[in-house]
Parts: sequence; structure tokens; C-alpha cells
Amino acid sequence: MHPLLEKKGFILDIDGVIGRGETPIPEGVEAVKKLREFGKKLVFVSNNSTRSRTIMIDRFQRFGLDVHEDEMLLATFATARYLKREAGKAKIFTTGEKGLIEELELAGHEIVDYRDAEYLVVGSNRGINFEIMTKALRCCLAGTRYIATNPDRIFPAEDGPIPGTGMIIGSLYWMTGRMPDVVIGKPSKVIMEEALDILGLKADEVVVVGDQIDIDVKAGKAIGATTLLVLSGVTTKENLEQMIERHGEKPDYVLDHLGKLFD
Repeated sequence: MHPLLEKKGFILDIDGVIGRGETPIPEGVEAVKKLREFGKKLVFVSNNSTRSRTIMIDRFQRFGLDVHEDEMLLATFATARYLKREAGKAKIFTTGEKGLIEELELAGHEIVDYRDAEYLVVGSNRGINFEIMTKALRCCLAGTRYIATNPDRIFPAEDGPIPGTGMIIGSLYWMTGRMPDVVIGKPSKVIMEEALDILGLKADEVVVVGDQIDIDVKAGKAIGATTLLVLSGVTTKENLEQMIERHGEKPDYVLDHLGKLFD
């Protein structure tokens, strides 16, 4: 039995571990089923900032996995919860897509024009355009409180890597010199501590699983958890050593895919 199976809980990334976009990773899907059979507590933590929990649960069902809403912690939902705690009901301008807007509105926040915004919430947008970037720029220059859903530079899609929220963050920094006041998603402790609360476990009782050293491995180390890097997403056998050197972090364990836990 793999030593990681002695842990009580698993904080699992989604993209690059369980699936790539709408395409399942079969070994990852089967491993989740086996982890349940072993009685492990699971929470799925993703920096995906374009999907609501409802959309992601539907995707899991298409993968053949039944997941309860309480097990699904996305950057969209975590951002909405953070703003609820900080501001109650906030007036927000966002760069994000429908999934982020849905979670913000479900939490009672109001999506407004940039001129009326108390918060700028930057999330990924696959249809980002000049108008949206101009409005986000003006929020930054006006000193609007600036929250980013996640810092990912790239995301693993079915046909290869695509730009992530970091593309927008980087553009705004280049134009204004401003970085987000708060980043919610991994490797921030904000989302990771919420994941531990959901599991009801301490950091030394869990494994943090993901496919990116600068996001998932750093997130695990930030809370003092054991880290497992899988090579089924952004990080591959071919670029592993380069990624370790670039990001200055080394995972505790490396496996080709999540299913290798049970080999």
C-alpha cells in the first residue's frame, strides 16, 4: 500500500488531475472512486474561475463521479465567500465569466459598472476584450479594492495549455504597477484553510494533490501538508526538473497520475 494512503484526507485539484476541461482523465476518476472505498475524506479544490459549483458537479457526473456540493471548493465560490465575510454585500466589477458571476450573485453581491464598483474581482475570461480590460484598468487606477480569484498563468485544456487569470493580472500590473490586494485561490492560504475546515482535519492529516508546482505544491507547503505532484496535467515527465528549478519547490511525492497510488 502506498504510504500516502495512511493519510485521512485528500485535497484534490481538478484540472490536470481528474480531467482536462470536459475530458476525463480515466486513472484520476478511478482513483477518486477507490479513495472513497478506502474511507478517505475528500475535497476538490480548483483555481478554475470560470465555473460555478453547479457546472463543475455536472461535469463530474459526466465523468461518472457523484460529488456533493460541500466537497466542491472552487475559486469562484471561495471568492464570493471571502467577499461576504469582508463586506457583507459588495458592489463588484468583474472581468470574469458566467460561472464567477453566478457565485457572486448567489452570495448576495451586486455586479455593477466599473464606475460604481467597491471591488474589482479579476477572474479568467476566455472572451476577454479591450473594453473589459479598459474598465479593469480604470478600477485599478482609481484605487478600487482588487481581489483576484487565482494567480494561474496557464490552465490545462483538452488540446493543450491556455492562458489563465494570471494573463489579466500580469497585464494590469504592467499598466499600473498594481498587484491584487488579495488572491483567493491556490497557493494562497485563504482557500487552503477553508479546505481544511471542510474536511475537519489538520494539515498533517491530509495530502494536497495537483499538477502544478507553483500552484498546488506551494499551496500544500503553505499549510504544512504533504504534497503529491501528478504528471497528468501542466507538469510532465519532460518538464518536471525544469519546473522544480524554476519555482524553487520540490513535491514530497511525484506520480505519473493519481491512479498510481493503487499500483
